[in-house]
Amino acid sequence: MTDILFVACNARFSHVAFALKTLRANLHPELHDRSGCVEFTIQNDVTEAAYEIFSHAPKVVGLSVYLWNIGFMRQLAEILKRTAPQIKLIIGGPEVASPLSRMHDSLFALADHVIVGEGEAVMSALCAKYLLPDADVTALYPECASLIGEKVIFAPRADVTKLVLPYDEYTDDDLAHRILYVETSRGCPYRCAFCLSSQDKPLRYFPLDALFAAFKKLIARGARSFKFLDRTLNASLSRALAMLEFFMPYKDTVSLHFEMVPHEIPDALIEAMAKYPAGAIQIEFGVQTLTPHVAETIHRQLDAERLLQNLAKLRTRTGVHIHADLIAGLPGESFEAFAAGFERLHKSGVQEIQLGILKRLKSSPLDLKAEEWGLIFSELPPYEILQTPDMSFKDLTEFKRFAHFYDTLVNNANFPGTVDAICGDAFFQKFHALTQWIYTQTTATQGISQTRWVGILFKYMTEVAGFAPEDAAKFIIADYLRSRKEDIPPVLRPYLPADFKISSFKRGGDSGHIRQQKHLALKEVGQ
Repeated sequence: MTDILFVACNARFSHVAFALKTLRANLHPELHDRSGCVEFTIQNDVTEAAYEIFSHAPKVVGLSVYLWNIGFMRQLAEILKRTAPQIKLIIGGPEVASPLSRMHDSLFALADHVIVGEGEAVMSALCAKYLLPDADVTALYPECASLIGEKVIFAPRADVTKLVLPYDEYTDDDLAHRILYVETSRGCPYRCAFCLSSQDKPLRYFPLDALFAAFKKLIARGARSFKFLDRTLNASLSRALAMLEFFMPYKDTVSLHFEMVPHEIPDALIEAMAKYPAGAIQIEFGVQTLTPHVAETIHRQLDAERLLQNLAKLRTRTGVHIHADLIAGLPGESFEAFAAGFERLHKSGVQEIQLGILKRLKSSPLDLKAEEWGLIFSELPPYEILQTPDMSFKDLTEFKRFAHFYDTLVNNANFPGTVDAICGDAFFQKFHALTQWIYTQTTATQGISQTRWVGILFKYMTEVAGFAPEDAAKFIIADYLRSRKEDIPPVLRPYLPADFKISSFKRGGDSGHIRQQKHLALKEVGQ
């Protein structure tokens, strides 16, 4: 029997619901052992998920709701409350940022409480109210005492220096098989219109001594991959340097994933990262746009030349794996302007360009101006942009194909050498033509096997792009073998060299992820 059950639905099994860990860690001490966490994925059957929840016989259930799982959570809430109405149902998460305008939604209507914001203190206070009848909730949680009688609770921002760190909540199975998330700060110093974090001020820091003690315990338990949730790790240079200094003794065994802003990469930070092996550090840079007037519209800092120079420095002076984000559908950006920005970013040599499509995050500044700016979004999660005054529905649909095929062929390092050979300097234009042709041949963007890709690319190179068969085969064979494939497809066998031997790429150290390892292999063979 588990009186309190925290429930999450993740995009995939490898993800861990960090929110559940921190909520459970910060429960009243008498309630911690009466609580538990269950995590599903969006592939799970909702009825079976409800069955598992009921097997714990909970009195309080907390649902962590995001835009990608709201459909699952809505169905789950209906089953829980209609079959066991005595359960206190509490929902929170980013998707409840604007609950007052959405109380007609069954998920919100069925909830006993909706927590907007950081829920550690409020959740603990509510659980104490329902499960500790002798507790003086007002004395224990003075900042929440006047709130817990409400259905919609706007939680006060947490004092992160007083929160219990959640890292002991990670199980051995989590550490062995799933992504380990950590956070060293909350808030964001920037005010990008499309992002909810723009309203999360000020930037608040967890004490480094406590963090480092917790990280040492995790490493001693076998943790090797750390993904930081901080929106801008380099907002404080001194803390970023301290973080890199802490992990330095483990540099040959750990993998670190940070988010940073590309405008503030001083030499001291570059020198610190240069001490790490290639592939040990991955940095996600939210470039989002390289079009000046678009950046101004969405309140985003942009110095394109400085940004690109910093990325070039990282590429030439460190072994950092760079993952740069661009968003299509931003107000004021045409398909041609987006293409020009992509071309500049691609020429910088970053290993991955993650192409996203604008989503409507409820209560973000952009959400409030969507009609004024003429932005048309889907009403269904994940609320993707359908059309703007500058990008048609056709443009955005073709962009989504472009993004999916780019991720498959280039970001995943499956056929990057082949794609470079096809696209050359006019990369965006030629890759766009390639993706349109692929779709006419397959009418699919998913479910294409590696072997089938060989045939598709060989046909395009020889029948459309004008490559001689032996030249086309040379590029495809190199990519195919580097991915550790040994079953050479029949279309390539006539072009294998006489002295051909199966080879495989070298790993970039045990700390690297498979995508990073494959990109490292490209560097080794000079691609």
